[in-house]
Amino acid sequence: MDPIIQSITAVERPPSPGGARTIARFTVQLGDVRLYGLLLREFPDGTRRTIAPNVGGQHCASFQPAIAEKITAAATSALGGQLADVHSRRSA
Repeated sequence: MDPIIQSITAVERPPSPGGARTIARFTVQLGDVRLYGLLLREFPDGTRRTIAPNVGGQHCASFQPAIAEKITAAATSALGGQLADVHSRRSA
């Protein structure tokens, strides 16, 4: 099952205490299931991870490593040049 990114929006937030920064919020479809409000985070070493949103202080979903990698790769691809747009608007 390949993830399909339904929508993605670049965001710019300061790094979290762990050093990761949120770079996008997105919706993904996995077969018959659609997940909203996922976050794409980038760590200081350049790696990216998909994080499920919190509900009541806990993540509302988790993913097996293989599907997590596929979701993160699909989100990174769908993000395309949006990060450059966010940075250029900020510096203008």
